[in-house]
Amino acid sequence: MRKGRPNDPERRTRILRAALEVIASEGVHAASYRRIAVQAGVPLGSTTYYFADLETLIVTAFETLRDGLEPRYAAPMRDARTDSDIVDALVAATCGSTAPTLEDIRLYEEMHLYGARSPRVADLLREFQQESLVILRCSLSDGAARAVDALMWGWWSYRALNDDDPLDTSTVRDAYRALVSMATTARDPLNGPRRA
Repeated sequence: MRKGRPNDPERRTRILRAALEVIASEGVHAASYRRIAVQAGVPLGSTTYYFADLETLIVTAFETLRDGLEPRYAAPMRDARTDSDIVDALVAATCGSTAPTLEDIRLYEEMHLYGARSPRVADLLREFQQESLVILRCSLSDGAARAVDALMWGWWSYRALNDDDPLDTSTVRDAYRALVSMATTARDPLNGPRRA
């Protein structure tokens, strides 16, 4: 505790939130200690106190996205009982009720760009992908899970670049239906036929 004033237990959280706000609005290249401190409304020294280097601050901020990404389709996919349920969950996560906001998508895009230069963020992206694939493989073959994951990220990128031209839900649904249909008729080399 500082003399005359208690420590701010939320300061570290505010710094991480501010880092994501700066990255979402101005890009990861704009994320400096000074800019983040101003956004968080904290002294500049607080950023270096909690995060020894800027890379660690950025990586830690990106790590907090895991909590927002996982619920996109995790629970609906776990609850899916039919192929139609699976397709509904995927459509909702792409452009429906559980889809990320444009700000979220911009953060994911910035994360991918930064991951091309940062091994730590590249590792984090691989972890996110593996977590996504684990969920998808509960209902789909490995190949279909990978195709769905790639397609969903691609459509999210499309949304970020074309916010004035929304995705056509029926097109999204037809594409997922085709992938799910292929997965249920394909043969899994380890476990035999997928469920019908």
